[in-house]
Amino acid sequence: MKKQEEKNKILNTHGLLENPEIKAKFDQSVKEETRQIKEKLKNPPFKEEDLALFERKSLKNAYSIDTLNSQISDDVSGFKKFNPSENADFIEKERAGILDEKEQSSKTNADEPKSKLQRMNELRNFAVSKWSNTLETKTTQWKNDTQKAMSDDFKKRMQAWFDAMLKAKELEEQSPELFGKYGLFGDAVSMVNDAIDLENLGDIKYQKKVLEDLEDISDIQADKSDLEGSRGFSNDKGSLKRNSIANILRYFNMIKNNKALMDICDILGRMKDEEKEMYKEKITELTAYSYTQTTPTKRYKEEIIGVTLGNDLENIIPQEMSLLDDEDLELLFDLKFIENRLFCFEKQGFVSYQEEGQKEIEKEVEKERKKEGQKGPIIICVDTSGSMYGAPETVAKAITLMLTAKARKENRNCYLINFSTGTVCTDMSGAVGVNKINDFLELSFGGGTDVGAGLEVGIEQMEKENYKNSDLLVISDGDFGYISNSLEQKMRQKRKEKNKFYLLDVNGNSGAKRFFDKHWVYDSNSKNVRVLCEMKEEMEKKNV
Repeated sequence: MKKQEEKNKILNTHGLLENPEIKAKFDQSVKEETRQIKEKLKNPPFKEEDLALFERKSLKNAYSIDTLNSQISDDVSGFKKFNPSENADFIEKERAGILDEKEQSSKTNADEPKSKLQRMNELRNFAVSKWSNTLETKTTQWKNDTQKAMSDDFKKRMQAWFDAMLKAKELEEQSPELFGKYGLFGDAVSMVNDAIDLENLGDIKYQKKVLEDLEDISDIQADKSDLEGSRGFSNDKGSLKRNSIANILRYFNMIKNNKALMDICDILGRMKDEEKEMYKEKITELTAYSYTQTTPTKRYKEEIIGVTLGNDLENIIPQEMSLLDDEDLELLFDLKFIENRLFCFEKQGFVSYQEEGQKEIEKEVEKERKKEGQKGPIIICVDTSGSMYGAPETVAKAITLMLTAKARKENRNCYLINFSTGTVCTDMSGAVGVNKINDFLELSFGGGTDVGAGLEVGIEQMEKENYKNSDLLVISDGDFGYISNSLEQKMRQKRKEKNKFYLLDVNGNSGAKRFFDKHWVYDSNSKNVRVLCEMKEEMEKKNV
């Protein structure tokens, strides 16, 4: 607990620890850090030296100066092998001095060699002790450095995580349709929560990778469209770059703050026919009850239920009574009676009592109700020709993003058709991958315009079961001619099946396209939308 409080003071948590889920994740991370440090410190990188030192310590001092001299020489060699920067000259000089004294005085004093032997013993003990102390110092220093490196790494990763979490919460609050729990790109908070990576604490290269991943979302600025970045914030649906998220937010906020365009988005996808549905509802009823409870008891001897051991003479089985007919076995009967080991019938009776009262009973009943209206699928045809460059392209991308987000939120199918001289189709339904919408938003428009190709593909899609109730919206600059009679006939047939065809003309001035149910014109300068023509009005004029 103290360790966690210390880390709280060091880290800027942005007040996020007030959230129980984030607090639990942080506490779990602190435990993981502690576990990794403990595991790491169990295995210092000096095993070979430790084994070599253990072997030298296990070797007892010899009883002769020559052998001791050889042992000291091997001790010093082993020490220098693992500690080349350490100075062992003192041991070498001392050893040489003792050996020289031996040569000079061994012939004059018979007791002198024993004294030299003791000094050599002491020298070897010193050499081994110096090696042991050096290894212990190295190990302690390594442990301190390792623990500090891992703790510093943990703090950096957690700070990056808290920064990313703060930004994720801001994204979620700002654009829940995109980054909320059911948003188009998934729950940003959950993505960051799952992105915490504490593997290989202390590994600088791995730390750099983790920090880069978390950095990408914490550095996003919603009001910038020219951000550059080559790294990606990853999740299980795909990958978004910093400039991608910034552009997405720019497009989304542009359409979200424009009521006229939002009204168009709300129109698309006709309501399904009204249906009735059966549903189950739980209700609680108060019910009276009365019943007789019968409980067995051994206080009453009404029926035989078995045989037991005892000395109840009234209920002894006949076989036991037969023992009394034999003088030799009569003693056995007496013994079994005293020891309660006579076989007797076991009997019981029953006690009945009446129970009355009231209780609540919960049960399900079926009821009928009108099925709530649900909007149908959406088909979006986007003109990606070169004439769409500029404001039309921006509006087209913004509306496509908004419609895709709405379809995801409302569990509706959504189909995207890009057309110029050809068509490129993408089914945006279900769990939309990040790359699907992102590829479209980063698409460079160019080429000619063939609206007929886009409409043909859209009508084919309406034939499919999951797009029968769909409406189709063409987003273009209106810079295209009329369509073929056969295509117009197909559109009339689809109208009989209650499908609708709409055109949003961005900054267009090429005249009304009366083969659409409604033709809007959007002025990117004034940000106003007007209806250029509507099929219902045309029909009324003809009738007049």
